[in-house]
Amino acid sequence: MKFLIDSLSRLALFISSLCIVAMTGIITYQVVARYVYNASPAWSERLSLVLLTYLVFFGTAVGVREKFHIRIDALRNAVPAPLGKLFEIIAHMAVAIAGLVLLVAGVQLTTALWAFAVPALGIPRGLALLPIPIAGAMITLFSVAHLFGVTDRTEQKAG
Repeated sequence: MKFLIDSLSRLALFISSLCIVAMTGIITYQVVARYVYNASPAWSERLSLVLLTYLVFFGTAVGVREKFHIRIDALRNAVPAPLGKLFEIIAHMAVAIAGLVLLVAGVQLTTALWAFAVPALGIPRGLALLPIPIAGAMITLFSVAHLFGVTDRTEQKAG
């Protein structure tokens, strides 16, 4: 199970990294084309937005896996350890529920809009929204893994 979770996390990180590199190249090309050649490509902004969707959602999944997501530790640290552990369990459950919402709503949105094309790209809009349910499933899986103690590498080394 840990191998699957680690592999999914690495894949999501790779996709996010690839998207940021591609976005940088596309936006650089757009700026050069606009100011040097006075002809900005119509597809560049739309493709950058699609890549941004992939970057954000897969990056969020990695953040949940690595526990980089936003949380407030002041209250958890101010209470006795058992109560702090309860707060941590509740937080992981809340993130898992949010992941399930992304999964279910993302599937509905993706399937409902698949038939429509993204302007200037000609690809199905559902393809642009596909990272929502996939990342939702990953967020849910990673949160449940935290609940059951399938920890990441850094916690195992420290422990």
